[in-house]
Amino acid sequence: MAIHETAIIDPRAQIGSDNEIGPHVVIEGPVHIGNGNIIETGAIIKSSTVIGNNNHIHCYALIGHDPQDVSFEGGDTRTVIGDGNIIREFVTIHRATSEEKTTTLGNNNYLMVSSHVAHDVIVGNNNFLANYTALSGHCIVGDRVFLSAYIGVHQFVRIGSYAMIGALCKLTKDVPPYMMVADTPPLVHGINTVGLRRNGFSPERRTQLKRSYVQLYRSGANVTNSLVRLREMVQETENPEVKNDFELLISFIETSKRGILLKSPKDKETSLTDVL
Repeated sequence: MAIHETAIIDPRAQIGSDNEIGPHVVIEGPVHIGNGNIIETGAIIKSSTVIGNNNHIHCYALIGHDPQDVSFEGGDTRTVIGDGNIIREFVTIHRATSEEKTTTLGNNNYLMVSSHVAHDVIVGNNNFLANYTALSGHCIVGDRVFLSAYIGVHQFVRIGSYAMIGALCKLTKDVPPYMMVADTPPLVHGINTVGLRRNGFSPERRTQLKRSYVQLYRSGANVTNSLVRLREMVQETENPEVKNDFELLISFIETSKRGILLKSPKDKETSLTDVL
């Protein structure tokens, strides 16, 4: 383990093996850091933070600092970082507001320069947060989501797995899984075809998910009736992967508290044949 002589490490910190800790890093205790991590110049790890293995934390990132919440009254609240994450320069990740909750970053995420993960946020696995994108408090991000630059996500908003969000979007409603969102104000333009292909979704699965988009955004039916039709689609297919895709989408919509983003480019008429 290589620890630079200028690093400041609290004696209560528990640090595993094969870590590289660079100049002027500050690690407050009690902190638990696993194995094989690289923590570069000037990064600050605040108390009650748990970091897994093989993460690369770049210069001047700040992890586990107090939440930006006026109701916060202190306490031993936590931040938990998984394995294999890349956290670039000036990223900020804030700890939870209460001991019953945890700010959580899963595995193999890539957080680009100056992105922000607020208090009580839960981020899954294999996600990308581009430069200056901000997740407000209590947001939930699924797996394999791509968030482009300069996105603002309102507190308590959820973003479903495999979604892609274009730059400069302001999200105040939940984004269902598999969808592609762009423009200001944000519009759902279809499914994230490129992302799904890259993640191994077969042509059949992509075609069925396109049908779900048409049902939700182009059929003219309300959400309740669209859910009925989506459940029928589950019964109509014998492909277990397609069934699981629909079930994830249906469950996400049914559990939405803020409501899902329903705006789409309806000024151009699109038939089922056009979208498929």
